[in-house]
Amino acid sequence: MLITGASGLLGGHLFAQADSKFQCLGIFHSFPHTHNIPNWTRLDLSNFFEVFQVLTDFQPDIIIHAAANSNLDDCEKNPAAAQAANVEATANLVSAAGQVGARFVHISTDMVFDGAGSLYSETDATNPLSVYGRTKLQSENIALRYDNSVVVRSALIYGRRKFGGSSFSMWMENNLRRGRQTPLYNDQFRSPILVDNLAQLVLELCQSDVTGILHVGGNRIDRFTFGRQLCDVLGYDAALLQPCSMMQQTHIAPRPRDVSLNSDKVRQACATPILTTEQGLAKMKSE
Repeated sequence: MLITGASGLLGGHLFAQADSKFQCLGIFHSFPHTHNIPNWTRLDLSNFFEVFQVLTDFQPDIIIHAAANSNLDDCEKNPAAAQAANVEATANLVSAAGQVGARFVHISTDMVFDGAGSLYSETDATNPLSVYGRTKLQSENIALRYDNSVVVRSALIYGRRKFGGSSFSMWMENNLRRGRQTPLYNDQFRSPILVDNLAQLVLELCQSDVTGILHVGGNRIDRFTFGRQLCDVLGYDAALLQPCSMMQQTHIAPRPRDVSLNSDKVRQACATPILTTEQGLAKMKSE
């Protein structure tokens, strides 16, 4: 199994869970290689020749593509770099996957929707608002042209890291530990999923014959309510939370109002249960 983005939040959890069950190779690019992990290798995924060489040498049966530039504002400011990281990299991996006959599991995003609806299903029309969303939709289309592929549209990921990366909940916890006021949208809705839970579902899909698009997210919730749940479960001071409207904030990249996901299809396809936000936060507390 080859896992790209092994140093990121999801990639790190995928690698940690898979390494005891599979022969794994973790791919990273700019992450400082301070963990001295023997089965990690640095690779520029936008360089086809490098990608092809690594895959033909390793001969993976499964490729999980979890690497991306997911910073919305950075993608908006640097669309060419976003195209290379999110689209060209995917095209290179899919081409190499075809050469070695590997199953291809592509991690995508709820940001392919415009937020005018709610609880989107896999058949709902896409209409990304941002450069990031558009590049991820392009990468989905590339992945889906490969017969043995599944596209996992992930929701907002929370949880703690194994190696690198960050999450919405880590930002919140960092603020709350320091007693800082923490503004949270009360009018933006997502379907947050615990990173450990998402990794379990992705690994189950790796060993299935499911193809096409699957939505993987938890319950529909606004960020402020999620913050209150986090404080209740983990013991932080909820008085530090400040409800605010996303309409009052300015960003370089536009943000959708509601990209909550309907995940009924993946519930039918997988035995791994999807945790609610309260269940996921309780699992975080127990670890």
